[in-house]
Amino acid sequence: MPREPIPLVRKGGFLEAEKMFILSYEGKVSEKKYFEDFRKSELFNDSGLIEIISLKRPEHRGSDPISVKKLLQEAKKEYSFKDTDEFWLIIDRDDWEEIHNYNFDKLVDDCKKEKNFYLAMSNPCFEIWLILHLKDINEFDNEEKERIMANARISKSKCYIDIVLSKIQGRGYNKKPNPRIFLPLTRTAIRRAKELDHENQDYPKQLGTHIYKLIEKLIIEE
Repeated sequence: MPREPIPLVRKGGFLEAEKMFILSYEGKVSEKKYFEDFRKSELFNDSGLIEIISLKRPEHRGSDPISVKKLLQEAKKEYSFKDTDEFWLIIDRDDWEEIHNYNFDKLVDDCKKEKNFYLAMSNPCFEIWLILHLKDINEFDNEEKERIMANARISKSKCYIDIVLSKIQGRGYNKKPNPRIFLPLTRTAIRRAKELDHENQDYPKQLGTHIYKLIEKLIIEE
């Protein structure tokens, strides 16, 4: 039976898929483009049983972690998802903890209470996942690691990590990751992200990202 249309998600998905990965994220450009490119790539283990869809966030809704999580909760309650579907909250740690005093431990507990609800946080932000495709974090000295972690705003549209990523890839970074640069190195990024997650924390408290936990479920096995 075809699955019922889900008004919150983008058009063009295979609504008949046995399993769906429903993603909700903070960023308006980078994450959306990355996952759409990944889904179109040869890396995606699309056997007709798995589908990735991204929730559309209404303009009046905030990008704070709790607002992003509420979108997933609303979709889960309101529409016809299956017990096998997974709901992924993709957020940045960035300044939510230091500036807004956001309690991520509570967010983790809330996610664990929801069935098939997962958290994939990046610290300081999604771009650290992109950097891991191109460079081992341990190749930076401690001073540079601290600057990346602080991720100071350089201009209205760029933070420090954007400048670092631009230098590493040898071209400007416009928040639209080029799949030809990053996707071929996905398994390298997974390995490096795992090495940073050696304590198996609920979310990265130092430089790192748990995006790899989602990607491992979506990538074709070697």
